[in-house]
Amino acid sequence: ELKKLLASQTGLHPQDQKLFFKDKERDSRDFLDMTGVKDKSKMVLQEDPQSQERRYLEMRRNAKMEKAAKSITEVSLEVDNLAGQ
Repeated sequence: ELKKLLASQTGLHPQDQKLFFKDKERDSRDFLDMTGVKDKSKMVLQEDPQSQERRYLEMRRNAKMEKAAKSITEVSLEVDNLAGQ
């Protein structure tokens, strides 16, 4: 929940965030009060470069797949037009 709230304020995707408390990264699934975080506790938010790179590569791969699907559709339409003649 905290990462979602921070994402809206920082523009940083929740999967690209790393939250630290007392110099240890906190798991997204952990409840903050169970890890010792109290009101007014200082937490550090860092951008996770590996996660950002993975998302970028996935985005490029998806773009290539979409381009290939579009090309296949165009060829299929052309074949249908030629078959109809």
